[in-house]
Amino acid sequence: MTRVRVGVALLLLALLAGCGDPVERLLASADGRTMLWNHVATSADLSGQVVDRLLAADSTRTVLIDRLMANGEARQALIARVGRDRMLMDGAVHFAVQDSLMRDHLTTLFKGMEMASGH
Repeated sequence: MTRVRVGVALLLLALLAGCGDPVERLLASADGRTMLWNHVATSADLSGQVVDRLLAADSTRTVLIDRLMANGEARQALIARVGRDRMLMDGAVHFAVQDSLMRDHLTTLFKGMEMASGH
């Protein structure tokens, strides 16, 4: 139903504005962009499609990951997900130990955990 509303809105914009690309006109206005993003944000399917497209290219994947890591709540959710999943944690540790400074840091953390547990 909401797709129909967006389609009708685009059609009305095209009729009212005359010539030109209705999508470009929609995106040219702050209200149009807000309407579009609100629609995407309320649809898990559309949100997933947007994320899939952003992940598809190196340039947009980097932007998406940077934005994710800059958002405290999103970063915390990601860390929690990694912390609960053995495969993800193994992968994170595997990548971390590739760097000698990070490997030393992890060794220090593990030794501290051993000392704290009394082993």
